[in-house]
Amino acid sequence: MSLSQPELARRITLLFFASYVLLVLHILDDALLVNEAAWYGITTFEFLLGCALIYGIIPPLGLILARKGNWVGYGLLLVYAVQALYGAGLNHVRHLMGDFRGSQLLNNVLGNFGIVVENTNGQGFVSLLAGMLGLNNGVPPHTHTMFSNLVVFLSVGVNLVLIGVVVLALAQALAQARRNAVDGTHA
Repeated sequence: MSLSQPELARRITLLFFASYVLLVLHILDDALLVNEAAWYGITTFEFLLGCALIYGIIPPLGLILARKGNWVGYGLLLVYAVQALYGAGLNHVRHLMGDFRGSQLLNNVLGNFGIVVENTNGQGFVSLLAGMLGLNNGVPPHTHTMFSNLVVFLSVGVNLVLIGVVVLALAQALAQARRNAVDGTHA
């Protein structure tokens, strides 16, 4: 499947904004209904401020760069979409199944290098960052509303498609760069 750069940029933009709205709804649910901030030892305002700083700068910057065909932008969007897919999606689904552990992926990778991460909950803003990276050893059992569950399942679908479209755009950019290198032209 080959789409033009403007068409890919348009699709990435639409998917990003859909993902972003769903993420904001998920963050508000975690802040206002679940009181996730208490797990990290911070206030709800600090939780929302931390999320705003993290998600309000890097992902939009990635979108701006990706719309220009910049590889760094595609990379930032991929990191955002994978984190949103897991953090605001699949991890929530695990909670519905009664599994309240963190992802353990990064813990296992770091453990292979002899770095052991202990429980990070209750450590303030560091806990929030660690939780977003899946470094915490889990969260207290909790429940979500049906609306929140709907947001999560929609988020999983939107972020899977966003990842696919960004990978397609990146593959096309790489193919174009190879063609340009062979032709001796610049994009």
